[in-house]
Amino acid sequence: MDMNHNMRWLSTIVCLLLLAAVLIPAARGSAQDPGEATAGESVRDMLDQVLAIQTDPRLQDRQHRDERRRAIKAVIARNFHFDGMARQALGKYGEGLDASQRASFLALFQDLFQDSYTKLVLDFLKRERILYDREEVAPDRSLIKTRIVRMSEEIPVEYSLAPVEGKWLVQDVKIDGISITENYRRSFARVIQRDSFRVLLDKMRLQRQAMEK
Repeated sequence: MDMNHNMRWLSTIVCLLLLAAVLIPAARGSAQDPGEATAGESVRDMLDQVLAIQTDPRLQDRQHRDERRRAIKAVIARNFHFDGMARQALGKYGEGLDASQRASFLALFQDLFQDSYTKLVLDFLKRERILYDREEVAPDRSLIKTRIVRMSEEIPVEYSLAPVEGKWLVQDVKIDGISITENYRRSFARVIQRDSFRVLLDKMRLQRQAMEK
């Protein structure tokens, strides 16, 4: 899967993630809480913030679109574990990088993901029917399983959260068994093996520039 196709695929994934959060019940109990909020509550709170921005009457006209975009990106930045996602996406190829290379990759990875998410929220948020299956909780992770009903099909959606500094953060999403981070890992590995890590960064920068237009 090439970089452009990868980003289009990611946009679909992110849209489904957002929709899947709607009906997730908050599982309670002290065992899974890194802080006061459970994983389900953390996702619900993220969604509430995004929808509040989307429906704010003051921000509905075109001239406030950039303000909405910035506000939504800020919510995303607070609720996703980009450092963990980036490490998983690089896999073994991250082991030999210096601090500067890791910082450059993380910044680009975070920007691309945030841009994809934000564009979907701004342009493509629709009402879907969500079926909650279950939440599997452990001290170091929470896995939430749902199904999105779209027209005549059901799409299984799983996403995992990890406790990071007292808060549950999203670190991976699986749509119909396909993981965001695993998909990135394969895509990035192909570029690095064929060319180099520097070429991967260049491709990511070009992709980000294209999304900003």
